[in-house]
Amino acid sequence: MTRMSKQGKKRHISKKAPRLPGVKTGPKKDALEQGFKPHENAIGELTANRFIPKI
Repeated sequence: MTRMSKQGKKRHISKKAPRLPGVKTGPKKDALEQGFKPHENAIGELTANRFIPKI
């Protein structure tokens, strides 16, 4: 038995053949208590006595 070439393999694969799904990529979802990451510069106690102009 001989080794099959890459081009030969590609020619004999049906384009509509079912295949296993690929491995998922990308960032994983964080398990956050509030559903978002709290920021220090967000409006709250830190900005209670500061003036925030509207632009």
